[in-house]
Amino acid sequence: MLSQSAQASLNLEQARDLRARGHSYREIRRTLGITPHQLSHIRRALKREKSSRTRLANSSPQATERDLPVRQCVLPSGLRQVLIASGHLTLGDLSDRVADPSLPGLESIPGIGPHKARLVTQLLDHFGLLPGPADLRAEVERLFPEFAAD
Repeated sequence: MLSQSAQASLNLEQARDLRARGHSYREIRRTLGITPHQLSHIRRALKREKSSRTRLANSSPQATERDLPVRQCVLPSGLRQVLIASGHLTLGDLSDRVADPSLPGLESIPGIGPHKARLVTQLLDHFGLLPGPADLRAEVERLFPEFAAD
């Protein structure tokens, strides 16, 4: 059983996918079995995300998802404020923070716990900004030195 915030995050992800496939908000509400109030939150979040992409594309056509401002993403308002206060202005800043192994995780920022950090990583994953090991073999050898090829 998911918590309310985890369920809301899952609903947002599913609504984003359904909307990308061309479903109306009415169909999304029926498919996900959510209330009109929950749908209004999803609508607002998706509208904020789309408008931020449009504004970014109009101001800088060569910009990528890394340049999307944190203040205009789909994260909850309080989380956005905490991230901005800690100096993370774009999704690229967040991606760099998560990718750098020398820096502590997002949970070390005051006001961000495991759930909020998971929301950030889900957002970065959605945009393809999460770092992945470039070389799987090297990553396995780093974790398990006994499997290193001589």
